[in-house]
Amino acid sequence: MNLKRAARGIIVAALLSALVYAALAGFSDTRAVRDALVGFPMSTLAAMVALTLGCYLMRAVRWWFLMRYVGYPVSAGDAVYTQLSGMTMTVTPGKVGEVLKAYLARELGGLPMARGVSLVFSERLADLIAVLALSAGAVSVLGNSLPALFGIGAAVVIGTLLLGSERFHDVILRAAERQPWLKTHHASMNDVSETIRTMLLFKPLAISVALSVVAWGFEGIAFWLCMRALDFGGLNMGAAVAVYAISTILGALTFLPGGIGLTEASMAGLLIAKGMPRADASACTLMIRVVTLWFGVALGWLVLFSRPAMVRTLAGIGAEDDA
Repeated sequence: MNLKRAARGIIVAALLSALVYAALAGFSDTRAVRDALVGFPMSTLAAMVALTLGCYLMRAVRWWFLMRYVGYPVSAGDAVYTQLSGMTMTVTPGKVGEVLKAYLARELGGLPMARGVSLVFSERLADLIAVLALSAGAVSVLGNSLPALFGIGAAVVIGTLLLGSERFHDVILRAAERQPWLKTHHASMNDVSETIRTMLLFKPLAISVALSVVAWGFEGIAFWLCMRALDFGGLNMGAAVAVYAISTILGALTFLPGGIGLTEASMAGLLIAKGMPRADASACTLMIRVVTLWFGVALGWLVLFSRPAMVRTLAGIGAEDDA
């Protein structure tokens, strides 16, 4: 885990975000966007931050539950630390934060790396299912794009059933055994297979998805509050949550760190399509992305450095990588 390299990745992502945000402001009216941001109610901003913190708490509860479910119980404090610290690198290329989360789970709870990465994968799958469920409220917003959303949903359902199938895993493992270069990783592959199948059983998957729905719903409500503060009532709460969810899906499909670029473009575009003035749509998009993305990155670094010994360990690993 090279912290210096990760920090450079975050700087690149921040510069990319700055370019995207400048393009958004320029697309509308830079002065009008600035005025909307300067006049934004502090009470609404505080509520948005509180809802975002609620989202992070739900994700920490989910991580605590998943680790206990696979037989590696951790304290609530360690679960919160792992979840928030993993968010430090949400915007780094290659999702380094996912590996960091698995590493911290190993150090704090003894969870093997292969199982930790598998748990993170199951979280992302639960997130995708939850976001698709929240998008169901966008029937009146999507219009002709609705079939594409149903197509993605069908693919996710089929993929989930396949990944939960013991026969599918047996086929994959037998094929891997015939590859000489994979023989040394046989134990890890079995851990991955067992963990994924366990996480896709009804109980853990249902709980994980339910917590994801609540977590993403909190951020969607924050988005709705942001629109209300900018005097736009063209979307009710359910539709606003759906727009936020759809934009998140589209951003994730780019495989760019944090979905930077397409998330902002789709969010602002959907708001403008529903009648929100361009400057307000840009201001709303900028505000929600700062609160739900960059606030999380900053908070993650603060939490990570709250345990200096862990940071020194991570820095030592980075030094070995550079040697």
